Parts: sequence; C-alpha cells; structure tokens
Amino acid sequence: MSRPLREATTYLVLAFSLAIGIATALPHAGINTLLSAFAPVAALVIITFTVTPRGRRRALWGEFGLNRSGKRLWAFALLVPMLLAGSAYGAALVLGVADLRSIDLTSSGVTSWSLNLASTLAFMTVLFLAEEIGWRGYLLPRIQQLTSRRRAAVVTGFIHGCFHLPLILIATTYDEHGSRWLVAPVVVATITMGGVFYAYLWDRTHSVWPVSMAHGAVNTAFAIGAGAVVARSEADLAYVAGESGIATFVAVAVVGALFLARARVWRTDTGAVDVPEPELVRAA
Repeated sequence: MSRPLREATTYLVLAFSLAIGIATALPHAGINTLLSAFAPVAALVIITFTVTPRGRRRALWGEFGLNRSGKRLWAFALLVPMLLAGSAYGAALVLGVADLRSIDLTSSGVTSWSLNLASTLAFMTVLFLAEEIGWRGYLLPRIQQLTSRRRAAVVTGFIHGCFHLPLILIATTYDEHGSRWLVAPVVVATITMGGVFYAYLWDRTHSVWPVSMAHGAVNTAFAIGAGAVVARSEADLAYVAGESGIATFVAVAVVGALFLARARVWRTDTGAVDVPEPELVRAA
C-alpha cells in the first residue's frame, strides 16, 4: 500500500469510527453535531501522537496552511456559498412551501442583524476549521497523489458527505425532517459537489482558512434562511432548501460542474499530483 493511501485510510478509519461512536452514544443529544465536527481534527491529533514520528509532527501540521491567510479569496469564499444556499430558500418561497417572516428594517434592526451575521460567520469559521483541517488540509492532498485533482475534489467531497451519514441515519437531531431515503442521498450529493468548491479554494491558496470560511458561510446561510421563513411543512421545506434540499443540490451541482470544467487552477490537471515530502519529513 502506498504512503498516501495508507495515511488516508488511517485517517478515515479514525474519523468515521469517531463519527459513528458519537451518533450511537448520543443519538438524541443536540451536542452530537458539535462533537462530530471535531472528529476530523481529533483523528489527526491521534495520528500525530501515535503513528507520526516526533520529528515529523511539526511538518505534518505545517501542511494545513494555518500560517497562510488566503485572504485574497475571503470575499469569494463567503459570497458564493451564501448566494447558493440563499437561492434555495428563494426557491422555497417561489414554490410556496414557506412564507417570508417579517423583517426589522429599522437602523437598529439592521445593525443588530449585521453584528449577529459577523459574529456567526466568525464562530462558524473557527468551528469548521476543525473539519477542514481534516478534509481539505489532510485528506485532499493525499487523494491528489493517487488521482487527478478534479477527481480528488469529487472523491474527497463524497467522503466528506458520507461522514454525515451516522448523524442522519443513527441520530435524530441532524437534518431530522423528511424521509431518510431522500434526505441522506441528497445531503451526500450536495456535499460532494460542494467539495469541488472547497477543493478549488484549497488549490488556489493552500490554506484551510478560506475553505473554513466557505464551509462556515454555507451553514450560516442555512441558519439565516431557516430563520427568515415560516415553513408550511417542515418536511417539504427540507426537500427544497437547506442541506437536504433539491434546490440546494441543483444550485451547488451547477456551480461545482462549472468549476470542474473551467477552473483555471485545474486546466493542466493531467493525473496524480506528485507532492514531495517537506524537508523536515525527509530529514527525520
């Protein structure tokens, strides 16, 4: 087994074991979602202190781009997910499965809303850093060493989507509305195509910060959208908008397909990426 495949397999066994264990142990506790978000970084901590030689640990964590801001793509990373998620709630209004709540447009209301948005985005970015260190910081580069970067973007997104299945199929607090037979595959498909955008951000910046911002932005948009509408049927709204919504999937799939076809960073994508080990790793 090649080194990238061995490392990816070890990470996935740990991350999925933690996710399944959390969903099984706490099926009805709302904290299970938060704990699951920390499973990827927890898996990496285990890898760091068990199978990674002491001399290679700093190099391992240096791979994630935590010291690079990637700030030139911050606005893009925030805007695209929020527009896509928001468009799905717009579709819900057009289709009549939800009604718009009254919105306070006074100066105090707008100020309060803006501060809440900024604080939520900041919190979500830090929260999903725990996930993206695992998915795009660790797993994606290893998948890229096994296949093309386009395929790696889709494969990593698909695995990330499947990571949500324990919460959806075992627990009762995550994407709880609607039939599991429809919700589960749509969530996996949506996150798969969303992973294309996350991989694009990673390949443009080699920093987990803009990726975490994008991940946080889409969840913030879901929360804002859900709070801005009144569902006529919770299940019907779940089938249209939010993470399990068909409208969400269509919007994300179209944009993901455009990036796969036209992204400049992948125009020379001809096969597996030969990523050399850092100097510190080779010297250890």
